[in-house]
Amino acid sequence: MDQYQISFEQRPRYLYVTVTGENTPETIRRYVAEICEACVRLGMYKVLAVVNLSGPGVPMLDLYKVIAEGSDASAGIGIRAAYVELNPARSVANMLMAESVAMTRGIPVRTFKDIAKAEAWLLGEAH
Repeated sequence: MDQYQISFEQRPRYLYVTVTGENTPETIRRYVAEICEACVRLGMYKVLAVVNLSGPGVPMLDLYKVIAEGSDASAGIGIRAAYVELNPARSVANMLMAESVAMTRGIPVRTFKDIAKAEAWLLGEAH
């Protein structure tokens, strides 16, 4: 089983999530599901997820499948998510593809490399 750590912090206007560990499709699948479950459990639907996974990038097709699955499971819940990728080695093309997959399934998601910009977008202060 893949190793990763996830933590949740309830902030006044959103749920702040940090994820670290191994970069694998299973890790991504699990943390996406945990975030969705936490949103429902806590009644907080704005999410700022700060992710810093180690290891090689996930192939685009695998990432597509995982994000499509997670987005389909989250559809209709009302989640708005800002995703911050801290690992500078991550593919911008993969990040944009993941964003597009979620958006086409009705999940407003934006990907960022900067936490402050992500927070501004999440809270509607920048677009």
